[in-house]
Amino acid sequence: MRPVIPQIALAAALTFTLACNQKSQAAILAEEAAKAAEAKVAQLEQQLAEAKSGKATGDDAETVQQLTRSQVKALERQVSDAKKRAEVKKQEALTQAQAPAPKEAPKPVVVEVPVGTKLEISLTRELTTEKDLAGDAWEGTLASDVVQDGKLVWSAGSPARGVITQSAAAGRLSNGQGALGIRLTEIVGVGIDTDTHVVVATARGERNAKYIGGGAALGALIGILSDKKNKNDHALGGAALGAAAGTAVAAGTADTVIRIPSGKPVAFSLTAAERVTLKK
Repeated sequence: MRPVIPQIALAAALTFTLACNQKSQAAILAEEAAKAAEAKVAQLEQQLAEAKSGKATGDDAETVQQLTRSQVKALERQVSDAKKRAEVKKQEALTQAQAPAPKEAPKPVVVEVPVGTKLEISLTRELTTEKDLAGDAWEGTLASDVVQDGKLVWSAGSPARGVITQSAAAGRLSNGQGALGIRLTEIVGVGIDTDTHVVVATARGERNAKYIGGGAALGALIGILSDKKNKNDHALGGAALGAAAGTAVAAGTADTVIRIPSGKPVAFSLTAAERVTLKK
């Protein structure tokens, strides 16, 4: 008499394998997207926990505290938005998993948009330290097509969304400076990681726009704004820092309000690669 248990185990294994084979490519990609969205939530929650646990030290602790509080507000907004996107991806994955796999379905096209890809965004309205606070959301549209490997990933006019990371009028910080920082966080409902565009200003009318990239953005900004000698060129904790060339920045005026105008697109760069499933 043949053993029954091994036969049952084999049947279960075959059933499981058959079920996996019958899962559509769309369902697999939806499941991967849901997992990626959950991973981004976890990453942001970790950054938020680190920001909340940070201690202000040094000669300019007041500035560090204010910048950190702003960063916490921005990250709380990002976590909230990321959770909403993750829930949408989860529901899409469930829907795809429950749908019968078509016999002859076209294979979805997936494109990986690499680190460093430029994203030019036209702001819906002017952003200012007078009206916009850290943690507030801002909206805009993609100013130009994003093409990768000859394929259109995102078209011009696609909706974009971001968060205010810092908002302090010139002269408001303890060293007499101020900053207005914005970060792009979403294109067409896809959560993305980009550098931060920051306009640093003084009450004397000096304006300096920069991009700060990577997870060390807060540390880099603290390094710049807590430098009472205003050198702005010292070590930045490994963060990428570059001048925001071509960005319209007001100068030569004593206006303490810092502005990022809506008339000229603001360019951001991806700091993490993003896999995008192209829609037919």
